[in-house]
Amino acid sequence: MESLEELSEEETPREPTSSSSPSWKLTGKEILATKTQNYFAQTKRIKNILIQVAFSIGLSSIWRFPYLCQRNGGGSFILMYFFMLLLFGIPLLYMEMIMGHWLRVDNIRVWKQLIPWLGGIGYASILVCILMSLYKSIIITWSLSYLGNSFANFLPWNQCPLVKTINVTDLSCLQTVSHQYFWYHTTLSASGHIEEGVEALVLRLILGIFAAWCLLFLTMITGLKTSMPGGEDNYIQMASLVALINLGTSLLVTSIIFIVLGFWATTSGPTCVEKSVSKLMNLIKKGVLPQDAKPPEDILLLPSLDYLEWISNLPQHLQYQVIHSTPSCSIKTQKEKFMEGPGLAFAAFSQAVSLFPGSSFWAILFFSTLVIMGLNTSIRILEGIVYPLQNSISIFRRHPKLLSVIVCLGGFLGSLIFTSHSGSYIMSLFDDCLVPLILIIIVAFQNVALAWIYGARRVREEIFGDLGRPLWSFFTVLWCYVTLPGLLALTTICLMQLYQTEPPHYIAWNSSMSQEVKQPYLRSTLGWVTLLSILTFLPIPVYSLQHWWYLQDHIASDPFEKLQSKNMPLVPPKPLQLPKRHVKSQEGNGESSSKKLSLPLIRGLNQNPWWFSLPLSRNSQSSSWFRLPVITSLTSTWSIRSLSLPASRQVSPASTAIDNSDQHTGTEEEKRHENSVQ
Repeated sequence: MESLEELSEEETPREPTSSSSPSWKLTGKEILATKTQNYFAQTKRIKNILIQVAFSIGLSSIWRFPYLCQRNGGGSFILMYFFMLLLFGIPLLYMEMIMGHWLRVDNIRVWKQLIPWLGGIGYASILVCILMSLYKSIIITWSLSYLGNSFANFLPWNQCPLVKTINVTDLSCLQTVSHQYFWYHTTLSASGHIEEGVEALVLRLILGIFAAWCLLFLTMITGLKTSMPGGEDNYIQMASLVALINLGTSLLVTSIIFIVLGFWATTSGPTCVEKSVSKLMNLIKKGVLPQDAKPPEDILLLPSLDYLEWISNLPQHLQYQVIHSTPSCSIKTQKEKFMEGPGLAFAAFSQAVSLFPGSSFWAILFFSTLVIMGLNTSIRILEGIVYPLQNSISIFRRHPKLLSVIVCLGGFLGSLIFTSHSGSYIMSLFDDCLVPLILIIIVAFQNVALAWIYGARRVREEIFGDLGRPLWSFFTVLWCYVTLPGLLALTTICLMQLYQTEPPHYIAWNSSMSQEVKQPYLRSTLGWVTLLSILTFLPIPVYSLQHWWYLQDHIASDPFEKLQSKNMPLVPPKPLQLPKRHVKSQEGNGESSSKKLSLPLIRGLNQNPWWFSLPLSRNSQSSSWFRLPVITSLTSTWSIRSLSLPASRQVSPASTAIDNSDQHTGTEEEKRHENSVQ
């Protein structure tokens, strides 16, 4: 404090002592306060950036993106991904963020407030989150399995498994890399195709998925939330930062995996045989192996598979020692890709960590990170299920932990299908065919609802009125004319691939050949995809029909008869005369009152869920092009309902003044008529 005061004394010009001393002390305090505020502001900014980075890096960046890139062309896939990210990913992510900041409600109530007859979109989103949480849990289980094996003194995936009896099937480990063999045989116990072994469950995977759901349940009941930091104004920057960090992480992980794939390809075939023979000769010279284990001198001149045939002709005890001494490489020349399935990241990174000194430590560190990232992703998905349902159902609001118990128990039971011998193939069916199709269609519904039915122009004006800052018009143009046609095109492509003449395929494991093969999905399997898709979209039409039925209950069966029975004219006999004084006051305050009118207030007054598209006043220009009475004019009941209810439910001071003036003039005329009669 004293140094700050001395600094201010040196920089500030001298003034009379009577008035300068208090000002110098105040200036020092102000400097200290300013520096403190800047420090805390900078700390908060760095904290928000780190949270955004943690939020951006998900399980799909490490697990899903690499094998999709490797299976779909590598560089061309990355270019197309970057193009789609700029035109579709960032605008739609910005739409989700700005809607959450604008309305501050969950994904069920947001559509009930904006477009009530499309409130089923929120429930369909809940069902999609449930499907995603089921197959994401099996990825956590695989990570836990690798993490448990990382605590061994010697990592088990570095060599072929040690067995007591050697046969032809066990020799298949030498036809591929041990890391791929460990993935399919030890971790998955995979079957040959998706229809085989569905009813048989793998015990270690059952225990792993039970542990995964227990961890998720403990996290949910403790109230730990993994949401984005609030209070940010620049959501364009936030959406771009999240998308680009995710892309950068995905590219970094993919480059590491591609390096491992290149290492496998260059060390397979004759190169692997040469390394194996060299290692055997060194062990024989050191006396570790007997002379009977010496390979023939011309073995390097023969095809690679002859080396396997020589091993199979050895005595059983020598086979055991030779296989145990063989390095981790593929004796069989791999003409196709090594791995194309969802286990690429696990096999590749198990190879990568094996090359470091102290490989067990690095394996524990990496797979612990993978488990934490999987839990983080699943918790965010479960938050999208639990909290909206708690806000919508009263019993869950009174007992919040009850819903967490139901969701986690149901998730565990539903995830057991992925612990079968064909569980990895079923997971690929969900990840490749079912969930992408449903997500694209639901996002297309959201895009249509916000940009066209509710109106992009109306959204801009109401966000400006509520939040006090304009929405960038470039994004509204993208929502209306770019993202929606693109989503419709993607939906068409997904449906064509799903129901084309040649069905889509999946990657299966052929244990006899020790390599991956492409197997087509059966029509019965694709039928389950169709059924689950229909069940997921079912809440959208059901909720709309429920609202229509609710409105019909409140509409008279024949409104024209009731109007004629009461002798009430459908059209007023003469236009209403507004009081001049009141009209002036309304004109003077009309502009200011329209600016103060916010969307939540409008939704509070507008209790009719079908009145969302009617303009609030004659001079209102914020309504969208969509007009419900235009569509419902085909039936007289709906058109009368949409035209009559708003006038009766929105009561303004002008209307009350008009009614009072009409009643007052009517009573005066009646009194004059009675006096004249008397």
